[in-house]
Amino acid sequence: MSLFSSLTTAITGLNAQQDAIANISDNIANAQTVGFKEIDTTFQNLVTSSTPQLNQPGGVTAQPLYDNATAGNLSPSDVTTNLAISGQGFFQVKAPPAAVVQGQAPVFSQQNLYTQAGDFTLNAQGFMVNSAGYYLTAYPVTDPQTQTVNTSTTVPIQVSQLVDAPEPTANLDLAANLPSSYAFQNTSVGPPAVPNPSYVAPSPITEQVFDATGAAHTETIQFNHPNPATPNVWTATISDVAPTAAGNPDDAINTATGAATDSPVQLTLTFSDGATVPAGFTTAPPAGTLVSVTNSTATAFPPGAGPPVVTNPAITIPTPAPGGAASFSVAQDFGAGPQPINFNFGTYGQATGVTQFADTSVTVESLTQDGIPRGSFENLTINANGFVNLNYTNGQSLSFFQIPVAQFNAPDQLQRLQGAAFTPTIDSGTAQLNPPGVNGNGTIAPSTLEQSNVDIATQFTQLIVAQQVYSANSKVITTADQLLSTVIGLIQS
Repeated sequence: MSLFSSLTTAITGLNAQQDAIANISDNIANAQTVGFKEIDTTFQNLVTSSTPQLNQPGGVTAQPLYDNATAGNLSPSDVTTNLAISGQGFFQVKAPPAAVVQGQAPVFSQQNLYTQAGDFTLNAQGFMVNSAGYYLTAYPVTDPQTQTVNTSTTVPIQVSQLVDAPEPTANLDLAANLPSSYAFQNTSVGPPAVPNPSYVAPSPITEQVFDATGAAHTETIQFNHPNPATPNVWTATISDVAPTAAGNPDDAINTATGAATDSPVQLTLTFSDGATVPAGFTTAPPAGTLVSVTNSTATAFPPGAGPPVVTNPAITIPTPAPGGAASFSVAQDFGAGPQPINFNFGTYGQATGVTQFADTSVTVESLTQDGIPRGSFENLTINANGFVNLNYTNGQSLSFFQIPVAQFNAPDQLQRLQGAAFTPTIDSGTAQLNPPGVNGNGTIAPSTLEQSNVDIATQFTQLIVAQQVYSANSKVITTADQLLSTVIGLIQS
């Protein structure tokens, strides 16, 4: 071993500590960078020659030690599109498109990148982009209503569904109780029937329904108890008021002529007395349950002309049967042709839907319909399962994307890119993409950001050690220089 080898060995020590200090400097500089992963330093000795009798110093080399798998602290954010992964995994992103031509869809690279920097916001084109310019990708949802997801591909998330189309009302479900002890309408002087002085008709049940254009109409169902001779029989008069200046009801359709009748639809509802076996039943159903619905509409075609026609061909009522649906279809006119609405009054022979039990008034338990008006985009929310939900002013919330989570067998071997992004390498393995919470994946934390995983106290401790080791190596160089000076002085003496 020579003094010159001591010098070169010490120089490798200086260089190694320089690299360590540079990594510490990088960590401290990015202590507040969202999604940043710290870089540690590992030291490896260089061996020139080593035997039991002799060791030739080779020095040391410094190599970066990436800590990509350790998560940083999660902190809340006021931005709903800011995301973090609670647990293991990375977001899949795309690099910014090379060029964007106005009026044309941007063309993205086929390469997928990965990041934990989830400070995403919507840009002018509706894409979710983080502060480094990376575009978040997700599985497309093929059916927004049922959240059916196509997991075979991912696409950049773009919010372009800014209008939710109206849906006409197709079904109206009613659950209500008609009191068995209610007074009767006086029919002895009819027809038409006149009110009994002691009879007070129940207030009509109203519900807003929608036509094909999203226009709202008020649907009313008026229940009456018409005849004391048939205490288990009620009538239901169904009508709606079209949004016209005259406010005329446009209800049943004469399917033979296609003309609106401008007359309400009247149905007769019969309830079980608990003893009689009604048609279609083998045993008497429980008292107070619905056993039949019949059409008793008296309609003139055209309105106001000719004798009343009791059978309205626009009403479809299935034959009653135990356990069958007590539903019927009424084709109504909202100004754009017949619109069938299915009225569901529960189940024949069961205490569901419309019933007749003891009470003091008509009691509505629930009344729902499935139509919606036109809606405009209101805001965007993301849940723990990664579904990107677009919320509209009509109350609808539809899912168009599901954000997946990527994992790697060796995440510390990912290749770093600018902007806290990574690209897979042979050593890291390929990305394993799955929905959040599946196969060990973390879940999505909305309105949250993952901070840098750098610990400042640890970095300053390592900085002190690196500084001292650097000084020690410089001392070796000073000592070797003094020894060389002594050797050179021997020649002068």
